[in-house]
Amino acid sequence: MCLVIYDPAPGPETAVLATINEVPRAFFRLAAVADALFADLGVSPGERGVMRDLFIDGEDTAPSLALKKPVSRQAMQAILDDLVGKGLVAATENPRHKRSRLYYLTPKGIELCVELQRRELAAIREMIGEAGSADFATAAAALKALNALLARRLNIA
Repeated sequence: MCLVIYDPAPGPETAVLATINEVPRAFFRLAAVADALFADLGVSPGERGVMRDLFIDGEDTAPSLALKKPVSRQAMQAILDDLVGKGLVAATENPRHKRSRLYYLTPKGIELCVELQRRELAAIREMIGEAGSADFATAAAALKALNALLARRLNIA
């Protein structure tokens, strides 16, 4: 058995690496909490993510939504088709493109997004008391900067 010690030399990249190492752990834990929190609502994590994008950013096309994730256009189209089938999303003609329709939340979809956000905020309020003085604004700013760097590297918006 070979034991390798992973201990990079201190430097500015060490803090970035530490942040990157925490992201997957937080992602999977958040996913588990979300699965429990939203289990009764009948939407998958992927569907919730697309609905959140439409809720925050407004109408969008399948290719554009796919680039934001990044997933294939076909995978995004499948999610959108399921959301349309559930009556949570609808599509309209796109004046800027003949074949790429614009997707938007229906009133039922908006109502569900409001409920998702209500539950999410209640859970966050519960956790904040346990977090103490952790600076989430700084963490969010750091992750936003990291996401911008990654998007540039991947040539996506």
